Amino acid sequence: MSEGKLSRDLSAQSHFGTPLGRLVLWLVALSLCCYGVFFIYSTGYIGDAYPVRPNWIRQLVWLALGSLLGWLVGHAHPRGLPWRTFVWGGYGASLILLVVVLFAGRSIGGARRWLQLGPVMIQPAEFAKFFTLMAFCELLCWTPTGFRSLVIKWVLLSALFLAPFLLIVLAPSVGNAFSLLPGVLCVVGIYLLGRRLWATLVFFGVVLIICFCGFVVQIRASQEVGSSGGNVALGGFFKGYHSRRIADFLTPRGGWNERQSLMTLASGGRFGKGYLQGDMKGLGYLPRTVAPTDFIFSVIGEELGFYLGCLPILLLYMVLFGLGFHWAGHSNDECAGLRCVAVLMLLLTHVLVNVGMTVRLVPIIGLPLPFLSYGGSFTVTTFLCLGVLHSTSRMSCGGLMSADSPKSNEWSLGRLLRVRIQRVK
Repeated sequence: MSEGKLSRDLSAQSHFGTPLGRLVLWLVALSLCCYGVFFIYSTGYIGDAYPVRPNWIRQLVWLALGSLLGWLVGHAHPRGLPWRTFVWGGYGASLILLVVVLFAGRSIGGARRWLQLGPVMIQPAEFAKFFTLMAFCELLCWTPTGFRSLVIKWVLLSALFLAPFLLIVLAPSVGNAFSLLPGVLCVVGIYLLGRRLWATLVFFGVVLIICFCGFVVQIRASQEVGSSGGNVALGGFFKGYHSRRIADFLTPRGGWNERQSLMTLASGGRFGKGYLQGDMKGLGYLPRTVAPTDFIFSVIGEELGFYLGCLPILLLYMVLFGLGFHWAGHSNDECAGLRCVAVLMLLLTHVLVNVGMTVRLVPIIGLPLPFLSYGGSFTVTTFLCLGVLHSTSRMSCGGLMSADSPKSNEWSLGRLLRVRIQRVK
């Protein structure tokens, strides 16, 4: 690497790879959390004569716990034994919990997704998503020594992904299961992109064919729900209500929740009705059971409008993802960069799907909004992802590893798009 290029890289990192960049990351997360707590309180407020539901207090407790765990993850060395023990131990524990929840989980709405631990309910699928992505990246970075080892590696990777994926689907929690796919596909694509172009093209070609066939089959199944009363599609992976949700999405009117969400958001206009003044939410047109989780973006839009609510939140997400992808692209360690991309894609999937549900761009899947939606397990998982971003920033140029480290990689995302990774040896 030339001295001029190294100086430019280090100059770029002077703003983003230093404690200042990490401070911006945590301030963005704090701002989003403040929005979340205020509007979780708002969804529990009916009027001055009625008590406010204590969801916002529970959310504060989960935020404190998540912040502590995220800080610990952010300061753990990503090559150290404690980190690897945490990842593989967490992966094994999440698999056990996914099996337990199928038999001893609490059933809500016909789905067994929650475990009751005293006064606390946890959703193992949320933790499984994080630990599956981390373990997948750890194994993906293992370099086999021969063809047999290479085959074993990809068989293990497939098993590592499919085990939690299928267990989550059986819960059933199809939305959570499929939120894993973008992260896995991206890290595999980036990994292959730096090695064999033909392998990358074949991989994504097969993925596109499978997705297209699955989409066609599911659309046909959803069209038959009303006439045949079918309750199961795609061999039992999709239940009847999944097909009905897709059918509702394809109709001009949409389903009840979709219509109410869009009406609630649109009623706020440019500047909203005022905090705690949302009548669509207050009168229950937007169902109170999902208002603080799946449709909190609609509540914010109703009370603060587009300019004071929706736009600032979207800008905060843009800053968060911009920092994350910058750190991933300048990471000195390939595995750290892959982990960063994996959690970014997980969070980005949640943001795009949740906001898309709100404005009827995608069917209702039930993915919460990071840092905003009410939910303990998801809140903790989100902060674990934030800790990974923090850790990756410390591995960027001038961070934990020097740019001349014999094991470092320079993987600019621009080079990835040009199908080339320059390895520094």
